Amino acid sequence: MTTIPQLDQNELSILQRLVTDLVTKQLGHATAGHLDMIARLQHLEQAAWTTGADRQTLQVITSGRRLLGDASDLTPDALKRRPVRKRPGDRSYALRHA
Repeated sequence: MTTIPQLDQNELSILQRLVTDLVTKQLGHATAGHLDMIARLQHLEQAAWTTGADRQTLQVITSGRRLLGDASDLTPDALKRRPVRKRPGDRSYALRHA
């Protein structure tokens, strides 16, 4: 498993500006690229939760996702409550989406 290092305050500020810039630029383009950016922001948000990022950083990432059309709740409590969905005939589905 890959460990994610803690970020200092300066790095968090840079991350916040980067997310803001990327989302702003994406909003100026067609929605086709939004899904890729949303997926990247979801991954980034989960990593931020894991590393204990400050609330402001989490808010910037969450706001960026929502501006692009993603309203999913990625808080750790919400992720724990999500039911595991199984597809018939695909036993690995639960493991890949756990």
